[in-house]
Amino acid sequence: MNMQNHIDATNKACPIPFMLAKKEIDAHASSFIIAVDNKGAVENLKRLAQASSYSISIEESEQNYLITFKSVNEKKVVKEVEEKGNKTLQDWVLFIGKDTMGEGAEELGKNLLRMFLYTINVSNNLPTHIVCMNSGVYLATVDNQTIATLRSLQEKGVTITVCGTCLDFYHQV
Repeated sequence: MNMQNHIDATNKACPIPFMLAKKEIDAHASSFIIAVDNKGAVENLKRLAQASSYSISIEESEQNYLITFKSVNEKKVVKEVEEKGNKTLQDWVLFIGKDTMGEGAEELGKNLLRMFLYTINVSNNLPTHIVCMNSGVYLATVDNQTIATLRSLQEKGVTITVCGTCLDFYHQV
C-alpha cells in the first residue's frame, strides 16, 4: 500500500510551499498532499505540477487548500532517475554584489535574497562557488540567517569567497 506524504505548508511564506513540493517531486514521490493557505501558493504549485509531469486535484476549504499531487508517468520518472542520478554541484558560480535583491523596499529585498539563498541550499543544483562583494559581504558577516545558509552550502562542498577589500571597507574584519 502506498502511503501519501502530507505536508503542512500553511502560514509559510513564498517560496517555502513550492520548495517543499519540489523536494517531494525531486524524491520521485508517486503522490503527496500539500496544504497551503493562499491563492498565490496554489498558482505556483499548479505551474510546478504542470512542469513536472504531475496531475493535481485541489480541495478548497475556508482556511486552506489541499493539493494532491500524483505522478502522471511513474515509469518515466524512474528512467530519468536512472539516467540523471543524484545532482549535486553544478558548473556555475553565484555572484552576490549587494545585500538586497531587486529594487524597492530594502527589507523586502533582504528577505528576497535570504529566500533565494535558502532555495539554492535546498535545491539539487548547487553552484561550485558563491562570491560575495560590495555590500554582499554583509550576508557572510552580519545576517545570521544567511550566515547559516552559507555555512550549510559550504558543508555541501560549495566554495564561499568573500571580498577582503570589501570587508575592510565595511569594517567587517
